Amino acid sequence: MKSLNQLAFRLFRENKFLVFTSVMSIAIAVSLVMTMALFAVNAKQTLQEDLRKMYGDMDLALVYSDDNPVEDEQELLQMVSKHSSTVAVSQALVTQTYIAPLGGEVYTLGIENDSIAKSRYKTSVDLTEDTVIITENLAASFKLSIGDQIEIEDDSFEIAEILKNAQGTGIAPDMVIFALERAKFFHNKELSYLNNETTALMVKTAEETDLIAMANEFKKIQPDLRVDIIEEDQAAKNNVNSLTLFTVILSFLILIVTAIMVISNFDLFIYKNKNQFAIMRALGAKTEQLAKITRIQSTMITITGALLGLAIAYAVDQILQPSFGQWFSVSLTQMSFAWEIAIPVLVVASLVIQLFLYIPVLKSSKILPLTILQENEELDFKNSRMRKKAIKILGISSLVSLLFGVILAVDESASAMLIILSGCLLLAGLFLALPIWLTSLLTVLIPASRKFFSRNVLIALQNLKPQVKKNSFVILSISVVMIIAVFGSVMLSTIKQNNTNYISEQFPTPMVITSRIQQSEIDPIHLSEEVRNQVQVAQVASVSTFGGGELFVEAGTRSFDYTLGDLKALESMKVISEVGKEDLATAAIVSPVFAKQHDVKVGDSLEIGIYSDEKQRAEYVTTMVVSAVSDAVGNGEVLFDWQAKALNTSSTNFNKAYVNVVDESLAMSSLETLTSMYPELIVNTHAVALKEASDMFLQRWAIFILVLIILVVSVMAGVLNTLLNNILAKRKEFAVLRTIGVRPMGIVKIIVTQISFYLLIGLVFGALCGLVFSLIVSLIDSGRVAFDFSLMLAVAVSMWVISLLIFIPVGWVMGNKKISMEILSDNK
Repeated sequence: MKSLNQLAFRLFRENKFLVFTSVMSIAIAVSLVMTMALFAVNAKQTLQEDLRKMYGDMDLALVYSDDNPVEDEQELLQMVSKHSSTVAVSQALVTQTYIAPLGGEVYTLGIENDSIAKSRYKTSVDLTEDTVIITENLAASFKLSIGDQIEIEDDSFEIAEILKNAQGTGIAPDMVIFALERAKFFHNKELSYLNNETTALMVKTAEETDLIAMANEFKKIQPDLRVDIIEEDQAAKNNVNSLTLFTVILSFLILIVTAIMVISNFDLFIYKNKNQFAIMRALGAKTEQLAKITRIQSTMITITGALLGLAIAYAVDQILQPSFGQWFSVSLTQMSFAWEIAIPVLVVASLVIQLFLYIPVLKSSKILPLTILQENEELDFKNSRMRKKAIKILGISSLVSLLFGVILAVDESASAMLIILSGCLLLAGLFLALPIWLTSLLTVLIPASRKFFSRNVLIALQNLKPQVKKNSFVILSISVVMIIAVFGSVMLSTIKQNNTNYISEQFPTPMVITSRIQQSEIDPIHLSEEVRNQVQVAQVASVSTFGGGELFVEAGTRSFDYTLGDLKALESMKVISEVGKEDLATAAIVSPVFAKQHDVKVGDSLEIGIYSDEKQRAEYVTTMVVSAVSDAVGNGEVLFDWQAKALNTSSTNFNKAYVNVVDESLAMSSLETLTSMYPELIVNTHAVALKEASDMFLQRWAIFILVLIILVVSVMAGVLNTLLNNILAKRKEFAVLRTIGVRPMGIVKIIVTQISFYLLIGLVFGALCGLVFSLIVSLIDSGRVAFDFSLMLAVAVSMWVISLLIFIPVGWVMGNKKISMEILSDNK
């Protein structure tokens, strides 16, 4: 027993580099799998933390609006408070109050001084009857600070706190927060006919509460009650869905690259052991003795590599993550290392890797020495005909799965699973096809290299062709790096582009001036002139709030929303494509939806009326002519000019002004006088909104970006390790080349050519696979896909540069070693 142990460790000492690379391949594989598992847990916790930051301690919100009040408010409050799962309840009131300096009403909230309300609305002070909280925008407009007085509803209030504006949402709304009892006073005074004194209950529940069951219980008693479950928040669900998709697909890719790295790196270890086992079997060693040596070697390598992988994963999770936050100026949620996840993953990964190493070597210990040596020198794949059939089956299965997912799936989840399955089947088929394509490519390149390249390039390519089997694994591992980089960058770029598009829709011009109040008394024509006077060469176009119109048709009338605006100015600023006629007083620009719904086209007349509360019917006021059908018409279905006096009613007040300027910062400073004249105005700029949205994107998706970087770097390390092993396995071949006249620099050129060939084919193949796979996955959520080609190029260039920095010195060392010693080596 002792002699077998000594023999096993002596074989270790004789193959130090082989053992080191085997341990490193296990460490990288284990750290990759563990990082992915920890990422899934940490990302989910981060999203839950984001929900808590957004909604505070509230788990349920019971909402009953002014238009749909509950029958008995006190009964509802008692029922919710006494529920067995309720920990605490906080009442809230949504209303509007008249702000004297603004000359209009703004969104107003009444809350209690409890932890639920404070955590929900990010307040820190106790409100009294004489204090109020306002948003940052509102305070900046009147140059107010904490402790100042503000006049609201014919009374004076002290500002107790100023809340930060919502970031990354484009044009931020204003809000005033009162103590609940004081807000009730305003609410009842203005709307005395309403039965309810509040409009919502915020509920904190016990842990492990079935929120859906609890919500249904309340709905049975109050059918018209709206119950919002915070865990079901749509934005949060979208984030969770993106996280799940990202995790599932990356886990699949990580499993592929891990398997490739283990197989490729252990190939040398298995090759070495098979040679040694063949010799020992020829000398009379028993199967049990060889199995014992195998167990000792594989167990030691696996344990050492797995523990090193655990250390790498721990360092990444606890050290690199905070550093990443500092480098990119984002605050990542720092969580304790999830040992309860890491240890089971470590054990499972170690067992799987142990099987990768132990089974083929153990099998070799049981067969005859000559058979072992024959199997060991096989360089090509078996059953190429079966491989081609498998490729066809996978391709057809992928197409069928895609068609079912896009056309015939019964629900969204089934569609998503089928589309992902289609992408995975396609990748599997492409991976199987790579060796066939690689052989064909080398067949074309080798004759061409005789004409256009040097002898060293020809030798490099000729040496690659007999070893397509080994080369395919190397190229596949490079390809998976690129697939991960492409898919991750496409996903993040698409999300960022969607955010940017949303902001850009709000800003058709560099600046947008909005009114805080619906009942603005500002004259839009006069305001436009003021802006032009204060900002030279500025183009200005104003737009109204929504008005309600009635379209007379054969069957009666149909309601629609419309807005008024400076049509010619909007056209010149390219906010709308065309006006279509000179008589602006009768021009109507309709949306495509409106045109289709009412079957109208350019040139048709629209008989329009306004609903009369007095007569309880729509009364005809004017006839307008459709001058254009434009996608630029937003939420309002029809756009008229301010000159359409009959449609300029009490509801069509000034809403916003689009301002086209050359220098945004200069225009902002020039408009300070305007905002002091009209405190109700807010000047918003496209550049600031984009920066805020970009900061929020980086903050929200930082953990995704971090994991993507970790995965790419880790897999690159594994790939470079694989390439190094592949090159070192050819020491005898390089020594033979030197005996026939190849100089040391020629060895360097041969190695660089082979490495460049691996990288070029692997990166191009991986980029194409990644792009196709990303396009397939994008069908889950229809929309425009954004590609970050600069990132793909950066990954490719960095891999090539790092490879040159590593393999040029390696080639130089190998080219200058003693030929006699290298010839006697067994390529290990």
